[in-house]
Amino acid sequence: MAAHKINREEVAKREIGTTLVSAPAARLLTLCFLATVFLVPLGQRFIDRAAAPPTFAYSPVGRGEGESLFSLVDRNNRAVLKAINGLEGDLEEGSFLRRLFLPPLQYVMLHLLGKGNEKAVPGREGALHYAPDLDALLGPPFLHPQQLRERAASHKLWEKAAHPDPLPAIESFARQLAERGIRLILLPVPSRAAIEPPSLSRRNVAAPLANRSLAELMARLSEKGILVFDPRPTLLHYAREHGSAYLDTDTHWLPGAMQEVAGDVAGFIEARVGGLSATASYVAEEGTVRGLGDIARMLTLPAGVEVHAPEEVSVRRIFSARQELWLPDKGAEVLLLGDSFTNIYASEGLGWKSGAGLAEQLAYHLQRPVDLLARNDGGAYVTREMLAAELARGHDRLAGKMVVVWQFAERELALGDWKPVELRLGQPAQGLYFVAPPGAAVTVSATIAAISPSARPGTVPYRDAVLTMHLVDLETAEGKPAAGQAVVYGWGMRDNVLTPLAAQRPGDRVTLRLQPWEEVEGEYGSYRRTPLDDDLLELEIPNWGEMSDDTK
Repeated sequence: MAAHKINREEVAKREIGTTLVSAPAARLLTLCFLATVFLVPLGQRFIDRAAAPPTFAYSPVGRGEGESLFSLVDRNNRAVLKAINGLEGDLEEGSFLRRLFLPPLQYVMLHLLGKGNEKAVPGREGALHYAPDLDALLGPPFLHPQQLRERAASHKLWEKAAHPDPLPAIESFARQLAERGIRLILLPVPSRAAIEPPSLSRRNVAAPLANRSLAELMARLSEKGILVFDPRPTLLHYAREHGSAYLDTDTHWLPGAMQEVAGDVAGFIEARVGGLSATASYVAEEGTVRGLGDIARMLTLPAGVEVHAPEEVSVRRIFSARQELWLPDKGAEVLLLGDSFTNIYASEGLGWKSGAGLAEQLAYHLQRPVDLLARNDGGAYVTREMLAAELARGHDRLAGKMVVVWQFAERELALGDWKPVELRLGQPAQGLYFVAPPGAAVTVSATIAAISPSARPGTVPYRDAVLTMHLVDLETAEGKPAAGQAVVYGWGMRDNVLTPLAAQRPGDRVTLRLQPWEEVEGEYGSYRRTPLDDDLLELEIPNWGEMSDDTK
């Protein structure tokens, strides 16, 4: 008689309630599981008592005039979701388990397995690559209709939808400048992997590489008569002559490569625009600067562990004929809009400050003054917004300009938010918002009505970041009421550490020392800044604020 074959259902019925684990072992495993579940949050709570614990930063949104109940509920729902996301991020960043285990695990992944993290990708011979650069370079064509639809729909519920198509924004900007007789020159800077594929892979790939939509975009811009300076030939030639055009552990170019590009851009301006009349005399001085790249700092390795040594590079510092440090000239005929590729050797926050940035090199090659608006992130829209805000405040930053050079990282074409920006000259504000008097620092106490989120340490290629606050109920140090409200910029992160200001939430009362933003803009204006959700507040004249000891 043939043996009965047991099916899976019968096997499962027989095994229900049957185990090879003894009762004492089962109880021990249960206790270990419960200890793991409960001791971790209890330990985190104990640690948080010694520091400021994460808070749920949500303030109910009031109903606007004529607003429907559905719209009010929707706005409050978005605000709650945003607060939950912020709380989750704070809990993750503040987790003692993360601080305890992530650095050694990162070291093992990097040292033994050659793996980085979601931001840093190890290449060949010690080179590091910024993951978003690779996503933009090797990802789908950014102008493909399906890709545009997916990017427009990929935002979080509480965030505004991105504008993924760069062409309308560039065309609009060029048109608005042309209405004032100003020529626009685009300067998209490619990543290292685009110019030097062997730094990423052993495969024999012809350089330079590009996203599959780049050629199409360049052709469409050419049809519109928009000038584009392509730095790829210059960077490719420099890399062949010198071995590389980029820093090994940083997202940015070497000083020499930047200088070559600046010289070629100056020649491009003279040839394609011409007619510049203002002249200046600048001299160069050779020097060196030493630093560790921004990608290396994103690896979150154990303290004291040095996998990548700091690099020392030769720079060319630019001075006036009277041996004064170069400064932007608001009356110049050339305006440079730039991101961290412009600031890399000029901004303290990037770790390579030496008075040798792109604006300095461009002024030196032109032997003409250059105006500058630059910030270390968001090249697709931030500098256009900075320019628009100045105009809206009644400051005509475009007066006398003949050419605007718009530099941005090439990855912005595939990953950036190309939101429309209107350039309208407004009238100076008349006392509606408090502005610190020139040449003075004023101490005020105020309630935070809104505060922008600070960048999280290790998640961005910058060590320092600025946040924005909307303050209400201002009082002077003597307790006297001041103007009802103010917009204030302040440090949210310094050297990859969140500041006490970053821990403040709407409704908190703070004491700040305020000074005019215009007096410090040359020093702090290039740093990455997170804006407020209210676009109208971005048009107000801001102050620079630092927390008083009474608040810290």
